[in-house]
Amino acid sequence: MEALGADAVVEAICGSTDDGARPSRAAESKVIALVDVDALRRGHTEGEERCELAGVGPVAVATIQAMLTDAFLALVVTDGVDVFTVAHAGRQVTAHQRTALQARGYRCEVPGCGVRHNLEIDHTEDWSLTLRTALEHLAWLCPHHHALKTHSGYRLTGPVGNRVWRGPDGEPVANAPPDDPGAGSLF
Repeated sequence: MEALGADAVVEAICGSTDDGARPSRAAESKVIALVDVDALRRGHTEGEERCELAGVGPVAVATIQAMLTDAFLALVVTDGVDVFTVAHAGRQVTAHQRTALQARGYRCEVPGCGVRHNLEIDHTEDWSLTLRTALEHLAWLCPHHHALKTHSGYRLTGPVGNRVWRGPDGEPVANAPPDDPGAGSLF
């Protein structure tokens, strides 16, 4: 598992394709560590405290401490900036919101999809109506589902972790993942 995790981190930073060529779109170049502030200060976790790399899983606090000087590391400390309440009047996502979205998981949020590349950040509540960019109303969508939402009247509703994909008539739709060979890949 550790070797797979290390490969995932390298792939996240460098990107890859099946033929070894550089990806056509820039790969995300950030490793996100989620750690409880007390564990970071103490140097190890206790009880239910969390110390993990997003998309990889639990790691030792020493691993995070060793990475603190790395420009590719984004540290989400649970007792630090409360990124879950960040909202601003602009349409663009703030750096804190982007990091929180990446920490939440880099995959299409339409239930059953799971695509993990070329994702787009979408406002689940239309920005033109709310004039707010709030984290709880942002979601990762693959190009297929983003096109359906933008051009065909589909909507992603519900809170993070309990999303519902709805058709143009407003009824929940059982999702079939797009025909995407990368749907099961890590990045």
